[in-house]
Amino acid sequence: MALKLSLDLLQRHLHQTLKIDETVDLFTSLQKRLPELIAATPFEVKGTVRNDNLGWVSHLKINGTLTLPSTRSLMPVALPINLAIEELYVLEETQPSQEVQDDLDETVIVIENDQIDLQTAIEDHIILSIPTQIFTADELANQTMPEGEGWSVISEDEYADQLEDEKEQPNPEFEKLKGLFDDDQSDNK
Repeated sequence: MALKLSLDLLQRHLHQTLKIDETVDLFTSLQKRLPELIAATPFEVKGTVRNDNLGWVSHLKINGTLTLPSTRSLMPVALPINLAIEELYVLEETQPSQEVQDDLDETVIVIENDQIDLQTAIEDHIILSIPTQIFTADELANQTMPEGEGWSVISEDEYADQLEDEKEQPNPEFEKLKGLFDDDQSDNK
């Protein structure tokens, strides 16, 4: 079974649960949306699509691995993806009110072009699951930061410590000015 289900197919199997067990290569389509993507294994997609009172509910489990650059060093990092997705697909005319949608556990999606496009939904969830910071195992274990000639990246904690040290040390330029105001005050008395 493909990851695009036509409305005709869904209507024919209105009272049946459609089983999905696919292995799909999403690398090309994901790389169009994530140019920094280095590699992606084929993703296992398993689950069901069934009709309920409001529309068609999909319950999917997605497993695969993305390879992305480290946020620090740009070294390749394998990122396992294991997702559980639940979505409710409805026809435009049977779309539930916002109050009903707020009470549902599933994301509500209006069926467009007379088909349910599970692949796009899967890609969306994969992209949304990518963390904002990705590190190699060595970077996590050793907290290594990139550095070069005359510069280095420091952690937020190190930066806070530096600020604290700077606050404790008086500025020598201001030290020279301290005596200046003492003389003016004694002359005014």
